[in-house]
Amino acid sequence: MKKFSLDREDFALFLFHSRVGVRLALRVVFPLFAAIFALYYILGPEFVYSLMTAFVSNGLPASGIFSAVISLTIAGIAARRVCLGLEGWIRHLPAASQTHRRLAGVAIFIAQLPILIIMAVLASIASLKSGVPVAMYILGLPLLGSASALFVLPVEGKIIARPLAALACVFVSSGKWQFILGGIIMIAISDFFSRALYTKKRRTGFKSIFKGASLMAVISWRALRLRILFPFLLSLMVLGATILFLANNSLNPRAFTRAIFFGGALSMVVFCAWLADMLASRRPPWAWARSLPWASEKRIAADFCFIGLHTVLLLILVAIMNLKSALPLAASLPLLVVQASGAMRQVAERRTRSYGLVLLNGTLWALSLSLIPLISLVFLALTPLAFKIAAEKEKNQKVSLWLELHHLAAGDPLSWSQR
Repeated sequence: MKKFSLDREDFALFLFHSRVGVRLALRVVFPLFAAIFALYYILGPEFVYSLMTAFVSNGLPASGIFSAVISLTIAGIAARRVCLGLEGWIRHLPAASQTHRRLAGVAIFIAQLPILIIMAVLASIASLKSGVPVAMYILGLPLLGSASALFVLPVEGKIIARPLAALACVFVSSGKWQFILGGIIMIAISDFFSRALYTKKRRTGFKSIFKGASLMAVISWRALRLRILFPFLLSLMVLGATILFLANNSLNPRAFTRAIFFGGALSMVVFCAWLADMLASRRPPWAWARSLPWASEKRIAADFCFIGLHTVLLLILVAIMNLKSALPLAASLPLLVVQASGAMRQVAERRTRSYGLVLLNGTLWALSLSLIPLISLVFLALTPLAFKIAAEKEKNQKVSLWLELHHLAAGDPLSWSQR
């Protein structure tokens, strides 16, 4: 393996990566200085100096963790830009793989220089104000930049290299020469175990399966975007009305629990009804989606997970109000979500679209649950049957069906009945 040396070709590559790092540093420096300036005048100079003094004087773990988090954040942002073009023409240059890796680390290190300089200046001012020695802390900042660059680089052998680099980030910014010496040793070992940069993204079978399963979730998110806040707003209004009812009425513990049962269940019903209706209108079934090698059960399961994961947020709010009320709701929630997923497939058959059916069945579901909490076990047992019925509706759906717009002729000037 070719050793790392800056001959003529390597020096040209070094200049290229240095310029990349300088450009990234210039992009970082202005918003960074603006943020520091704003915090300096909002929090006050004394607060900033006292905070910096506290971190520097305490040593490990406060000083190390604080500095490491800041440096790793900037290095991670820079690594995305630096490593973006490392798989193209630059691979054909006459340089060893270790040279490419180390020079990419140089670019990331240069991109961190503004934050390292700011940290050194603040530590120096804090030292003048309080008399705390910061020479060793400032000495460890360049080593911090190098360790952060080693951590964020996508290299082979990262299982050993990355933990050592992360630990070195904490040690070299401790302000103690013993830990700094240990950090230097860790940086050397991490550099030794770091191999070549990735030439391409490696996809394991698990990642491929997960990506395929998440495709429908990505499509649903892009179809709804911020519109998903509207069902949350409606359900939170129901929960707010429940809280007002409980606050303005003195109820015994049994009635209090039943009221939370009904209010929490009704808020979930409203959320599932409107979210299912929005999905049915914004993401209707089309021929391309049904050409994918997915069975109807998988499409129902994808909608079930999408609606259910969002509804769990409301369940958490109910659990905060009363944990005892949340347990039956959690047991019977799968049946409600499956019904909402199946009702999405009946938009063309009903004038009330999908939310009418979910609201009707869901209101009965909420009433039954508030009167007899143990019926949640029955609802949980009926979930597989409801899932099978929903899968049959999905299987028999006609994606090329023409959906007529239902409206009154009274407002249509071109209607024959108005002439």
